[in-house]
Amino acid sequence: MKHHLTTLINNAGGTGTVKRKFLARLNEGRLTRSENALSHLCVYFAAFDPDAQQVFIGHHKKSGLWLFNGGHMDQRETPLDTVIREAQEEWGIFLTPSFVPAPALITLTKIEHPETQVCEWHYDFWHLLPFDRDSFHPKDASLRTEFFSYGWKSYEEAEILLTSQPTVEALDYIKNLT
Repeated sequence: MKHHLTTLINNAGGTGTVKRKFLARLNEGRLTRSENALSHLCVYFAAFDPDAQQVFIGHHKKSGLWLFNGGHMDQRETPLDTVIREAQEEWGIFLTPSFVPAPALITLTKIEHPETQVCEWHYDFWHLLPFDRDSFHPKDASLRTEFFSYGWKSYEEAEILLTSQPTVEALDYIKNLT
């Protein structure tokens, strides 16, 4: 598993500093929230429509921020396993492994709400998932468990709503793909 994660980190976009910190964190072990509540691996799966130049984001209940979908990695999960599990939980959609590309980007997220969360750092893998917005049909009931509101936003609208630096980096990365 460690070799697999090292390869994903080295192949993903992200600054040299972020990669060094990510690899150092990987060497520390205890990578999941259940093993280390203060810093652990997370996975985002960002839906975007390159033709419409839109992204699917939501106003997250716990953080209060506009975010892409994502979640914490569980023990014995790869980032791919996490995307598949979390997409089922948050979208009500089963993604096949062949549909999910390798992480395109890695980021570090400093958690800014110590009064509500024990966690201090997330080490994020970003899977960017191209969809046709007209054929993307996540389940409202699934989305409402974690988000106040959600939907497709133009890149310009998303630039206004997204304030978390790693999320802004992911949006910029997506915009550069299209």
